[in-house]
This record gives sequence, structure tokens and C-alpha cells, in this order.
Amino acid sequence: MKLEVLSLDRSHIPDVKFLLAGYLNSSSNGIDEIEPSPELLEQCDQILIRLLHDDSAFCFAATQEHEFLGFIVLSWSFSISKGYPVLRIEALYTSSKHRKKGVSKRLLQYAIDLAASKNAARLQLETDEDNAPARALYNQLGFTLIQGKDVYMSFF
Repeated sequence: MKLEVLSLDRSHIPDVKFLLAGYLNSSSNGIDEIEPSPELLEQCDQILIRLLHDDSAFCFAATQEHEFLGFIVLSWSFSISKGYPVLRIEALYTSSKHRKKGVSKRLLQYAIDLAASKNAARLQLETDEDNAPARALYNQLGFTLIQGKDVYMSFF
């Protein structure tokens, strides 16, 4: 059974909204809420519709035999110091029942290949300090933790 990576389109929303609900309800211990509420599913529908209409971010879903297993959201920026694009991983998620089966690794490899094909200066992401499984995967794929880089955000 081959894992495929598809670019999100409108026809995928009914399946991917359940993954997004799992992502929004997941905790750092990897436990997802079993049954998302109708309100959350409607919110996920709207988020995915907005994502599809946004030119700054792209979503790719991992599928196997027509089942949606996980997703990755990517966005491009530019490194003024290097003079090349930068690919950012904004979100990465695999449903709890499909973890430890290579889904996140396949999605990350897709992002690595995309960044390389566009001559990106780097591929970057952020994760919680207590997310040991994710950090182990990033290390396995050659990502380097940059010490001393704190994240600042301004919310609107």
C-alpha cells in the first residue's frame, strides 16, 4: 500500500476537515478528541475553504487507499540574507490511528523535495519543546535545532 501526497482541493474538504479537527483538538501528549463537535467541523470547513483561497499557504494531504491520514501546510517566504526562498512548515499532523507508520515522514520528505526543487535557502518549522516524537523525527530527517532562537509573535 503506497502513501500518496495530494494537493488539497475542494473535493478533499469533507475528509480533511476531520484531520483538521484532530489537529485543533490534539494535545502535546498526542491524544486526539474522538468525536469532533458539529460546530468544530463547520469551523474546519471554513478554515479549509479560506486556505484554498489564500495564495500564501498550501496544504498537502497524505492518503492511502482513498483514506486521508494526515496533512502538511506550507508557506513560502524569502531569505534576504541568502537571496533565496524559504519554505516554512506551518502545520504537520497525522491522525492518531496512523502515527508511527511513516505518514509524517512522507509529508516531511515531500516538503524537503519541494524546497530543494525551488532552490530554497532552508526549510524551517517550529514545534513545542515537549513534543519529543516530532523532534526525534526532525532530527532523523536532518533538521537542526537552532539554539537561542526564541519566537516572537504579535496577534491581531
